[in-house]
Amino acid sequence: MSSFLRPLAYRYRWIYDTVTAVSSLSVGGVERLRGLGVDALRSRLQPSAAVLDLCCGSGEAAAPWLDAGFQVTGLDVSPLALELAEKRHPGMQRVEGLAEDPPLENGSFDAIQLSVALHEFPRRERELVLRQCLRLLRPGGWLVLVDLHPAGPWLRIPQQLFCALFETNTALAMLEDNLPAQLQELGFCSVEQELLAGEALQRITASRPTASVTA
Repeated sequence: MSSFLRPLAYRYRWIYDTVTAVSSLSVGGVERLRGLGVDALRSRLQPSAAVLDLCCGSGEAAAPWLDAGFQVTGLDVSPLALELAEKRHPGMQRVEGLAEDPPLENGSFDAIQLSVALHEFPRRERELVLRQCLRLLRPGGWLVLVDLHPAGPWLRIPQQLFCALFETNTALAMLEDNLPAQLQELGFCSVEQELLAGEALQRITASRPTASVTA
């Protein structure tokens, strides 16, 4: 369930862009927000490593990976978003499909990014998405997850207002949950969490163990 502003933001690009710009100020702007994933993993990956951007949308968060020389595949359920991604970022391979059941081979990627997307899923589907990440990563591969986190005292009210205006109950559920603990329970290792933007945003890195893992 969401407010009437949410569908308007997706229908009219300028509303979406404005909301993104304002909400990203606390981390240094839109470009900084979109680069949080690659900045976390750049030093841990080989040049030209295979990277999957799950729920890639029009490819804006995949762009920093492409600029850094990685081989990027973007998956999204929306054909319209993928068409826009093709125009804006032709170097990205595009796959249409569900993040909960991606039509991709086991162990295909050295890294997977979920950039401000996981909070869109209900708890059960969120778990499925994370299990798929574990399946799709090569042993020793990395997941980087950037998403909402309960804000500290200075940004608590703005975050609550933002969620009330533009987000759904799935985002509120994520704010109640411990994502690092969930990743560990699912079988990820080397889980590290960094809090940003007055604790309103979390960046988590986690690795698939080098031993075999069954999703």
